[in-house]
Amino acid sequence: MKPSPELLYQYKQARRQAIEDCRMRTEKVRSDIPRLGEIARQKRSIAYDMGREILEKGEAARTAAMERIAALDSEEAAILMQAGYPGDYFSPRFRCGLCEDTGYVGELYRTPCACLRRRMAEARFASSAIDKSQSFAAFREDIYPTDKQRRQALKAKDICYKYAQSYPDQSPRDLLIIGSTGLGKSHLLNAIGLELAARGAYVYKTTAYNLINSAMDAIKERSSAPDFIAPDVLIIDDLGTESMIPNITRETFFTVINERQTANKATLWATNRDLEFIQESYGDRFFSRLIAPRNTGILAMSGDDLRPLLK
Repeated sequence: MKPSPELLYQYKQARRQAIEDCRMRTEKVRSDIPRLGEIARQKRSIAYDMGREILEKGEAARTAAMERIAALDSEEAAILMQAGYPGDYFSPRFRCGLCEDTGYVGELYRTPCACLRRRMAEARFASSAIDKSQSFAAFREDIYPTDKQRRQALKAKDICYKYAQSYPDQSPRDLLIIGSTGLGKSHLLNAIGLELAARGAYVYKTTAYNLINSAMDAIKERSSAPDFIAPDVLIIDDLGTESMIPNITRETFFTVINERQTANKATLWATNRDLEFIQESYGDRFFSRLIAPRNTGILAMSGDDLRPLLK
């Protein structure tokens, strides 16, 4: 996935600002300490004459010129440090020293820098449907009407926490949470998503309803559908609430699960429906991939709706 034009513009502006800040402080210090200005002029003169001297005297002239420049660099650093400035005070202060705020590293093959990949993930995460307030730490233990439901919920939380902690080596790779409304399924999915995103994974959450709507919109507008294969971790909430559109719903979900499993990428599901409904609604191809023990861990939750108890 490519970075957005807005993100690349931010990099361009950051680099431009770092260079301008460097120019301004360099001019001020050279004005305050005249010898530093003289050193700068001498280095420019040496660099200007280097090409002609190399043609006349060969590579030995390059070596001599570089030695003179190095000596001036050392003198410059010493003067700066004596005046209370760091030796590299005349170098730009880039946000990232690896890419120098270009967003890319490499000589022959330019690849996205780690800082750019992180900001891309942050931007994608910000557009996701993950509720940032529903972390593992925010999982409440005081709202369950019975001890049995409380113990079951805490066990579910523990399973999900261990799933997140073992990522990307979790086994099985996928997770399906089943249960009626108001049991905390979405909270657990959000908590996993927050935990993995904080560790640098590209996490994206959507609802089954929105996933199918986006596929339909792409067909109507003859545009590209969102890439649901790209995320490291895809969270699909409320499976079974979407419209069952002939030749669209089944095929879309099958494509998502098939391609993500082929790519060995984690997919987390939550549904209020039972397994019989899922098999009848989405067909055997999807169902067999969804519930295969080697692919998916199934977490069943039960009990009373907690939503009326939340304050």
